[in-house]
Amino acid sequence: MLEYPAPLLLLFTAIAEFGIIVFVGAMALVRYLQGRRSSSIPTGQYDLVLWPQLQTAGIKDWKTLQQLSGLTVDQVNQLRMGHLSQLSLGQLQQVAALLEWTLDDLLDVYGLSAARQENRALRQEGLRLQAALQDQQQTLMTAWRRDTFAQLQPLLTNYPTVQAMIQMKPDLLAKNVISLFTNLDNLLQQWECQPIGTAWAQVAYDPQLHQPDQPDIAPGEPVYVRFVGYTLGNMILCPAKVSRTLPVSAQP
Repeated sequence: MLEYPAPLLLLFTAIAEFGIIVFVGAMALVRYLQGRRSSSIPTGQYDLVLWPQLQTAGIKDWKTLQQLSGLTVDQVNQLRMGHLSQLSLGQLQQVAALLEWTLDDLLDVYGLSAARQENRALRQEGLRLQAALQDQQQTLMTAWRRDTFAQLQPLLTNYPTVQAMIQMKPDLLAKNVISLFTNLDNLLQQWECQPIGTAWAQVAYDPQLHQPDQPDIAPGEPVYVRFVGYTLGNMILCPAKVSRTLPVSAQP
């Protein structure tokens, strides 16, 4: 076995100890850098803005934020990268509170606060227009009622008088009463409403124009018009009511 002089042996020992010290130091430096990279060195697109606020709020690293907020590690990464669609509104509010921000402050970091305010303004404008439309509809309805009443006024004025006349004179001739309803014919002409059929006239049953009093009346079957209907252009306002027979009072 070789024996080295004492000075050379001491040199070998010093070199070995120095190598161990260098190795241990290098490993410690690697662990330190890894820890820094995982907790404080910005890696997300928005880390440079979020990280200082974490420190201000007393949150030492991203893992602590993740634990306090209840988010998953992946959700914290989404937050750092700006993928807010992966988080709910409640989660964003929780993060904002931990960072000692309002929700608008947090959204402003991502450039969403202006869009949020614009949406709020558009919603308010929509509500204003809806209220204005309702007011306009109410105004038009009031004007329509006033105009309709003006056209019906002669009929409405005569109707109570007709009732009183019939009660006082049951034998009053009908022709004396019919003349009071001339304004009703004029109103129907102004509205361009056309009658369907003539009262007590015989017609062929048409399911599109007539309402039968019996369900077994077949199309084309002869029927009598009990009560006329009305159309407005191509629209049927109400069908004429028809029957196979005339009322007793109308039979010859």
